[in-house]
Amino acid sequence: MVTIDKFNFAGKKAFVRVDFNVPLDADFNITDDTRIRA
Repeated sequence: MVTIDKFNFAGKKAFVRVDFNVPLDADFNITDDTRIRA
């Protein structure tokens, strides 16, 4: 199986879905970005 770090994306488009599951305040601002920085 080819993993994402071994795949050749040259000349291709990729759709990447992420779920950071970070806490937000009432205005939808990120209050703790620890999971994004990890």
